[in-house]
Amino acid sequence: MDDNFRIGIIGGKGKMGSFFKNFFEKKGFSVLISDISGPLTNIELVNKSRVILISVPLQAFQKVIEEIAEFINFNHWVIDICSLKREPVRIMKKYLKKGEILATHPLFGPYEKDLKGKTIAFYPIRGKNIIKWFKKIMLEEGINLVKISPKKHDEIMALVQVINHFWLIVLAKIIKDSKIPLKDVVFLSTPSFLSQLHILKRLSWQDAELYTKIQLNNPMGKKLRSLLCKNCVNFNKGLNSKNAESIFKEYFNLAKEMAIRLEKLLNKVSPDNI
Repeated sequence: MDDNFRIGIIGGKGKMGSFFKNFFEKKGFSVLISDISGPLTNIELVNKSRVILISVPLQAFQKVIEEIAEFINFNHWVIDICSLKREPVRIMKKYLKKGEILATHPLFGPYEKDLKGKTIAFYPIRGKNIIKWFKKIMLEEGINLVKISPKKHDEIMALVQVINHFWLIVLAKIIKDSKIPLKDVVFLSTPSFLSQLHILKRLSWQDAELYTKIQLNNPMGKKLRSLLCKNCVNFNKGLNSKNAESIFKEYFNLAKEMAIRLEKLLNKVSPDNI
């Protein structure tokens, strides 16, 4: 890699921006950052960097792309890390007429200490060199890379992120409304429920603004939240009926079938095809 190969991170003072700054510096790269109060403007950063990593909230993404578009030349490699992909891909295709472009979504947060086994979704927009470089860097860390279309990515994220976060928040509210002391819940948890509490605990590190955007910006979110609530109502109604035992067994067997399929899939290091 030549001496002028620098990585510039727009939004480099944010949590994910800081994470990738440290990540690339540990890999031996020279890293520059720009931010609202940064030492460099976004345009100065673009002019001094070869790779441009955009780590900004989705609501600011188009403004940033429009700002830097005319300064992106054929030698630049542009990467985004937005948690949704359809809109960022559309924006980058519209405004960035030069350079190589790669859309990505790291499926982990900024507090991970070991990236082995973690996943990054990606979608190539333009250019082969950026993909080759990105794959090499990430595979060295043991990261699973999953190529996926923006549309399919966002549909899956409506389940993986929107419903997951929705359920965790509802679980916290149920625990609170039950008025059972949290200490008693922890001390008398089964291993499986304790695992859920450990997942819920991770929300203490997270940013409410980011989670709000994830919950509300995914166009599939409303449909899947409604599906969750519909199933809860129907299941509860069935358990309060005279056919409660047979209805529970029906739902349980459905879940058991899903569990058998999951057991096979989760034994794989990474998905073969998604």
